[in-house]
Amino acid sequence: MGRNTIRYVIILATFSVLGIILIQFFFLRNTVNLNERKFHESTTQALNVVAHKLVSYNQKVKGKEPKVDLPNAVDQISNNYYVVNVNEDIHPGLLEHFLIEEFKNHNLKVDFEFAIYDCENEKMVYGKHLMETNDSLTSTLLVSKQSDECDAEDALFEQHYKTQTAKKECGLPTCEKYTYYFGVSFPNRSKYYSSQVHAWYVVNGFLLIVILFFGYTLFVIFKQRRLSEIQKNFINNLTHEFRTPIASIDLSSKVIADPRILDHPNRLREYSNIISEQTQRLSAQVDKVLLMASIEKQRLKLDLTMIELNLFVRKSIADFKTSQNGHQYAINFTSEVEEWRIQADALHFSNVIFNILDNAIKYCDEAPQIDVELSETKKHIQLKFADNGIGIPKEYRKKIFGRFYRIPTGDIHNVKGFGLGLDYVRKIVERHHWEIEVSDNSPKGSIFTITIPK
Repeated sequence: MGRNTIRYVIILATFSVLGIILIQFFFLRNTVNLNERKFHESTTQALNVVAHKLVSYNQKVKGKEPKVDLPNAVDQISNNYYVVNVNEDIHPGLLEHFLIEEFKNHNLKVDFEFAIYDCENEKMVYGKHLMETNDSLTSTLLVSKQSDECDAEDALFEQHYKTQTAKKECGLPTCEKYTYYFGVSFPNRSKYYSSQVHAWYVVNGFLLIVILFFGYTLFVIFKQRRLSEIQKNFINNLTHEFRTPIASIDLSSKVIADPRILDHPNRLREYSNIISEQTQRLSAQVDKVLLMASIEKQRLKLDLTMIELNLFVRKSIADFKTSQNGHQYAINFTSEVEEWRIQADALHFSNVIFNILDNAIKYCDEAPQIDVELSETKKHIQLKFADNGIGIPKEYRKKIFGRFYRIPTGDIHNVKGFGLGLDYVRKIVERHHWEIEVSDNSPKGSIFTITIPK
């Protein structure tokens, strides 16, 4: 899948998810607003019916012909508090019965509290809390006519009943307007709304699953793209790495196949050595790939032995110099550490030093200059390799320790390799429970630092 294709897929998928979220938010907001209006209308209608029933009941008790004239009986004081003007004596038990009945008729299954206020005596004479539990109501008495010592601030809506001034400040109906009224409060309206928007919660759950699936899909796409690039780079590097020795072996074998080569024993010996060297080179590369595979499968076991750090690093540097076809590189070693012994796998630790030094030489566009230094702190020993190479950009410093990863250079392959060296270094360092990091070497180059706990 091409880079542009992936970009278009991500853009389209992102806009799709954002569109779904916006539509979801729009419908959810409309649902909440609709439920607000529905709750207010249902509550107002129910309370109007209750007020008419109370007045009709009182008129029948007094022997009058029922005639109700309550054009504006219900006032909404706040989102969850209503007052109803009756201007008649209100029987608490009858009011409770009518409220329960009408709320049930209007499908208002929600907790509520009601209170009766007597303006003539300027006190609340009754209050009760009714809680919805399993399609039934349980009640708690707040204020009754028998509790004479109870004043308004000890009862329901205490902030509204204390004085006439407080009622005016809160926008409540005063005794100048009403003689007898009752108030109804809904302390837990969320229960009503949650039941109304339950379906939207389910939809939101599915939307969350879609978003998570979308994120996982992007993760898989990027992972597959990265694996595809790694595979492509590995094949390219494998081709370039093997092309030279194969060509050398092919040419040498053709020269040796010529019968006239017997007349030139020196040339025969030379081409035989070329075949041997290139065969060993190919074998070493294959062994490196197989070694990395065994490390990945956790089959590698370290052979830990006690080594003296200064002597070991000096010997490894000397061995490295003699292994580079007789070329001598400027590798300087200094140590601030006195004789110090650590447990390590001598073979793999030596390979780690070889790989770091080899990279410092390969990735240098001038005469290589490498400074190896041993230093110590209170808790650690640090082995530093400072080179004057081309350096490593900051964005690649963590990636270079990944398998098959090589810093992008387009189609140019000036330096041969599979991108396995630093991956091997990282794994061996981690197996020893050490740490490795890369930093700048001003003015040019990089510093690889291996930190060994004391």
